[in-house]
Amino acid sequence: MDFSRIETSLKRPGMDDQSELLRNVHLLVDCFVQSGGGLQGGGDATDTSIAGDALVAATLAERRINELSKRVNELEKLAMTDELTGLMNRRGFDAELNRALSSAARYGERGVLIYIDLDDFKPINDHYGHSAGDEVLRHVGRLLADNIRDTDYISRLGGDEFAVLMPRTLWKNGLARAGLIENRLNKARIIWQGQPIAIQASLGLQSYASGDNPSDLLKRADEAMYKTKRCRASLLGGEIGQKKKRNTPAERPLRRFLYAAS
Repeated sequence: MDFSRIETSLKRPGMDDQSELLRNVHLLVDCFVQSGGGLQGGGDATDTSIAGDALVAATLAERRINELSKRVNELEKLAMTDELTGLMNRRGFDAELNRALSSAARYGERGVLIYIDLDDFKPINDHYGHSAGDEVLRHVGRLLADNIRDTDYISRLGGDEFAVLMPRTLWKNGLARAGLIENRLNKARIIWQGQPIAIQASLGLQSYASGDNPSDLLKRADEAMYKTKRCRASLLGGEIGQKKKRNTPAERPLRRFLYAAS
């Protein structure tokens, strides 16, 4: 068997990648069986050829495995990433949240979860179009990324909802970080086709420790966020979603209302 025959025999990973890799390994084993299990012959041309074929087969199989491993890593990353913002999606966030809670249970750690919901996002889509809404979501993603620690995790959970997970964080530090994020979000705006679009958001904050589970933690943070939203609407004398003057001084900061369900 020569190089060209092995190159032809060893196919690139296709629809059935595991089968291709197994076939490559079997080819490698057959080469060694034919050589009597050794690569150091007594100078016989047949033994040398078989040993050479085995080495080529091993090299090509390794190359295919590396290609497959790279593809798998890329697909896993895509499966965990929100296409619009580049942040983690809900699947990726759930995985990180489970890891954080497992670590909290094992080592007695504490942490903080921030739940974020954009206010009046539907009117932006209705008035300016979905492309404008998409740009708002991207801007929020960038703003969050610029205002967290390297050890924190951000996710777009879906629609106009985001979350920030802060492992190994004390409540007071999480509260301070949430206040910073709340202030900067509610001062933010984008320019769309020459028109300013103000961004508003309500936040809910929850601490976690050993014994917490993901679904209950997210539910509590969501409830805290909606209580903040109601407090904001009450302060403005209306309902979230009604037309009103945006970004008034009374809207920022709402520190005494934030995280009221905590």
